[in-house]
Amino acid sequence: MRGREAELTELAGMMRQPRGRFAVLCAAGGMGKTTVAAQLAAKADAAGWRVFWVRWRDSAELAQQMVQAALACGLPEAELESAQAGQASLPDVVWRQLGRARRWLLVVDNADEPQEIGPAGEPLADYRGWIRPHGRGLLVMTSRDGSQQTWGPRARLLPLTPLPAQPAGEVLVDAAPAAGTAEQARDLAVRLGGLPLALHAAGTYLAGPTSRYRTFTTYRQALEQELPLLLGAELPEASHTRVARTVVRHTWEVSLDQLARKGDALARPVLRLLAVLAEAPIPLSLITPDLLSAVTGDNVTVPALEAAFAGLHRYGLLGVPHPPGNTGQASGISGPAQVVLHPLIREINTVALAAEASHLTTWHQALAERLTAAVHEVDEQGRAGWSAAVLLAPHLPALLDLPDARSTAPP
Repeated sequence: MRGREAELTELAGMMRQPRGRFAVLCAAGGMGKTTVAAQLAAKADAAGWRVFWVRWRDSAELAQQMVQAALACGLPEAELESAQAGQASLPDVVWRQLGRARRWLLVVDNADEPQEIGPAGEPLADYRGWIRPHGRGLLVMTSRDGSQQTWGPRARLLPLTPLPAQPAGEVLVDAAPAAGTAEQARDLAVRLGGLPLALHAAGTYLAGPTSRYRTFTTYRQALEQELPLLLGAELPEASHTRVARTVVRHTWEVSLDQLARKGDALARPVLRLLAVLAEAPIPLSLITPDLLSAVTGDNVTVPALEAAFAGLHRYGLLGVPHPPGNTGQASGISGPAQVVLHPLIREINTVALAAEASHLTTWHQALAERLTAAVHEVDEQGRAGWSAAVLLAPHLPALLDLPDARSTAPP
């Protein structure tokens, strides 16, 4: 385990003293949530705790496994039979026993759609169903949903971010010790944005005896031309969610599919559109309903667009930049609202857009026309539009590199 010591330390502290809380390891796909939970489970098991691991699939299976956990923690058969006969609430019975027992760890992995956990029609944050903060052990959820509103006031959210260069480089050296120096590994780790899933994919590739690229340096150089092959290749078996979660090209599509199932079909084209822009903060004012209508052919409303941004943020697929020295407050509060993409999320979504869009020219021209209009808007504002102009500037050269958009790009 590299670079997650702070999260593991906090989780260990919560195991000793839950204090009516549960933990949620949350982040976009590929950040290593399951790996951190597994490391915690291994430590708990080694210390003699009862450890239960539930991989979320559906409410019926969750109920069955929660009952098994309660039985292992001493739930009397008579109490279970009473609940099964309808004389008591089954979740109440289970959590009453988990409140009596000590030294247990329960992990519910991949709970990416918490609203499906139940009870039906009630917010999870009411704590009346299977997810509660009342036990004397520790409940740990892993989820792509990082909203405090989803999980409620008794959830301790532990958002995972990309690994810093040093531990990220160590991950690569661990996986492929013969592929080069620690410094070369750090350079590749930085290129991969510290994303654990990408580090794992690169390390596994480099350690393969028949791989074309065998060193950190040659792999990093190859990414400039062959990223769609090395990290962006589609796998036929990725139609299975379990496989898709483990592949860089597909892991974020799982989140986009989940958002679409909840009625937020606009999230995917918004993310694809953001990926066409430069690797820099993007002003939200640039992305308008008319722009999305132009690329999707659908009638896009302001509420639908705002819901798409909110969903992408909740699932960790885009972030909000922070001012230097302030990691807790978004920089867009006093200035123009803006968002950022992880570099690899941006690159992979560019690959995905090229593969699925039959008319890329439409996307490029629509974006060029919108940038042209945005430049004129800030120009008309004079000094008042300076902060917006600064945000727009990095995206103009990137668009000029698109040959089918040059004729409409702003001067």
